[in-house]
Amino acid sequence: MGRLRAQTNARVGGRFEPAANIRMATRPPIRTALRNALRLRCPNCRRGRLFRGWPNRMFRSCPNCGLNYFPESGFYLGGMIITYVLSAFLLLVSYLFSLVLPVSAGLSENAKSTVWILVGVALCFALVRPSYSLWLALNFWIHPWTPSAPTASGSPSPF
Repeated sequence: MGRLRAQTNARVGGRFEPAANIRMATRPPIRTALRNALRLRCPNCRRGRLFRGWPNRMFRSCPNCGLNYFPESGFYLGGMIITYVLSAFLLLVSYLFSLVLPVSAGLSENAKSTVWILVGVALCFALVRPSYSLWLALNFWIHPWTPSAPTASGSPSPF
């Protein structure tokens, strides 16, 4: 099917582990892909980090296996959409929950608006890494691509 497998992958202790030779492009089980996405790890080797620095300074490729984290221009637009949707949903749920609780009864409308703006910005910053990682992992799960040779430093992206 055009997928590269250096050696056979194995289940070790109920977990899906990559073979000793890391250069592979196979589809892991969805639970493994999602778990590694939440751990912010490479979807191919599940060991390499995705991010260096804050808030979303990504490596161009995996420092461990060489998987390109930027397969095409504008790739992380879907990650931005996931960040927006999750932030809006959590902000809406928090706001509706706050209407039930009389905690902010003593605050002025300007103070309440400021608090909600700060909460919204904080949610966006908190969710950007998991969203980008989830987008990369789901894209790799749907259509795995072959990693190139690993780089020595896994040079970071300018983003």
